[in-house]
Amino acid sequence: MPIAVSPADGNVRRLATLAAGLPLISLGVACTIRADIGVAPYDVLLTGTVAFTGIGIGIAAMLLPLLFILTGVLLGARTRPGTYIAALTIGPVLGLVLPALPVPPSIPTQLAYFLAGFCIVVSGITLVVAADIGPGPLEIVMLALDAKGYPLARARTGIEVICVVLGWAMGGQLGVGTIIFALLTGLALRYTLALVGFRPETTGTASNLASAGA
Repeated sequence: MPIAVSPADGNVRRLATLAAGLPLISLGVACTIRADIGVAPYDVLLTGTVAFTGIGIGIAAMLLPLLFILTGVLLGARTRPGTYIAALTIGPVLGLVLPALPVPPSIPTQLAYFLAGFCIVVSGITLVVAADIGPGPLEIVMLALDAKGYPLARARTGIEVICVVLGWAMGGQLGVGTIIFALLTGLALRYTLALVGFRPETTGTASNLASAGA
């Protein structure tokens, strides 16, 4: 006889899944930044903001998501608890992890950092998506634009292009790693989300989560 799962138990599991995924995203982003061969499109903006303003990486990683959330809300989007939890968690953890990571001494070590970071980011995003308690900050803006009649794919591409252009102009990390993230993250998430039993038809927008913005 199957054991019934109460809504409270389900919420605890969702929160636990989210709590496991968010630190992984922070760790993965830290690894890719230390690799210094290019980061995800959103993180180009993040590293550019740090380079241009001189503020700490942890503070920037909190402020940028909150800015995207505010933009989405002003455009009429609705938020959920996970959105704010991600915005307020990833930044401080990233600020603690990044200084603790040693600078890779050689190109092979840089490549190892990047590969590890990519895999860790994908794993973290998978858990955050599977928790299903709120889209990421970039997704808030994307969904708001979609509700106003802009095609979803074009809205997402436009947001990421803006992140890359602004981030690069401010001195953000832009390189081959950025292209790898752009081309492979979606494919990797499709596979990992299937592994955790998340149905493909429910991941149409969720699988596009930004790394540091979750």
